[in-house]
Amino acid sequence: MRPRVIGPVLALLFLTLTRPAVATEADPSDEPPKLLGRCTVAQLDAPPFAEWYHDGYQDYASHPAVLRMLRTVDRRDVTLQLFFGTWCGDSRREVPRLVKLLDEMGFPREQLELVAVDAGEGKQKRSPGGEERGLEIYRVPTLIVRRGEQEIGRLVEFPVLSLERDLLAILIGTPPEPNYRSYPLVRRWRDEGLLDDENVSPWGLANDLRNLVASESELAAAADVLLDRGDVRAAVKLMQINCALYRESSRCSARLAEGLLRAGDAESAKEAAERALRLNTSPDRVQDLVALLGRCTQPAE
Repeated sequence: MRPRVIGPVLALLFLTLTRPAVATEADPSDEPPKLLGRCTVAQLDAPPFAEWYHDGYQDYASHPAVLRMLRTVDRRDVTLQLFFGTWCGDSRREVPRLVKLLDEMGFPREQLELVAVDAGEGKQKRSPGGEERGLEIYRVPTLIVRRGEQEIGRLVEFPVLSLERDLLAILIGTPPEPNYRSYPLVRRWRDEGLLDDENVSPWGLANDLRNLVASESELAAAADVLLDRGDVRAAVKLMQINCALYRESSRCSARLAEGLLRAGDAESAKEAAERALRLNTSPDRVQDLVALLGRCTQPAE
């Protein structure tokens, strides 16, 4: 489906008046349509998203014994907020299954908020309404479970055991160990201002994370989100932590160079770019790294 092209004023009026959001505008690359912002299950179960949503919903079978417990567990004042991307493979797998589970356990749909976020440079994990602000949504899907105003647990990207077992554990007060064990600590550091404090040592923070981080992409994803929303100082701190954990990673050093450039520290960015080139073992990346180094050595305007 190719969206109609409308003028900027009409487009702004259209986006203001339509809630929940519908598919975004297409760009010249014919990017597939996607949902953005608050949306409904009905929108997912309609073309073009029904192609993956419907089969995922129909095919999922909850564990009968766990489902029986979910139907009787205390769900008073419980609300769910689910951040996902219609462009995201993990979301396409997990969102239909979660909705099926909630329907089977009799969870009211009005207590489930669906928020579709975007991806790509300049729009990392963002919703037009900004529902993700302050929640540190680094990967999708992310399901936040609240009792009243208090968050009592979250599931990130994929279940620890299964959707029904993880949700039951959260509701009875014994939430599972998160898939990305570093993220709760990163969120705490954000709240405490440690990532914005230039005097806080990234090496010291790295020691706290050393046994929690599974791969270099874990902190890189969080840093990309922070950098994209303008939290440059916090993003650079996470990149420095990642470099401390993965000292031989060319990609970590290249990301740090990009972050330092955004922070206006061209000299440190040049050092990081040179290190990225030195550590690089992929011929396919040489041209990009040389270009990065060139940007680091350009005179300031």
